[in-house]
Amino acid sequence: MNAAATWVFQDPLQNPENLTFWQEAQQGRLMLKHCSACDRFHHYPRPYCPHCGSDQTTWRPSAGLGQVYSFTRMLRGVEIPYLMAYVQLDEGVTMMTHLQASDWDAVHIGMRVQVSFSASVSAQNVPVFVPHEPAAAP
Repeated sequence: MNAAATWVFQDPLQNPENLTFWQEAQQGRLMLKHCSACDRFHHYPRPYCPHCGSDQTTWRPSAGLGQVYSFTRMLRGVEIPYLMAYVQLDEGVTMMTHLQASDWDAVHIGMRVQVSFSASVSAQNVPVFVPHEPAAAP
């Protein structure tokens, strides 16, 4: 199936713990929290590391590359069909996200994807993932 219509996101809820995430997304950057105590990334943004409990967390840019861990096609009970996916980023975190692909039949587990951004109703950039297209060799 090909998605003919475009999904429009509702505005994300912003709070002190995720404000930097949304501000950086607005600039086209995907940021992740990183714990300096255990040297691990985590997502969803929070002040304490879910791996070790440390409060020594900082924001770091993500390369925005990963692979589809799992996905589903949302077809019933929705106005506009869409793809939802768990994407495992190369940094090790897994994000639930929308997957935007022109050819739904080509989507598969293990598929390489890269971050892109779609606007919400008030133009806030929301991270989504699209099939990864490696840069052409010179």
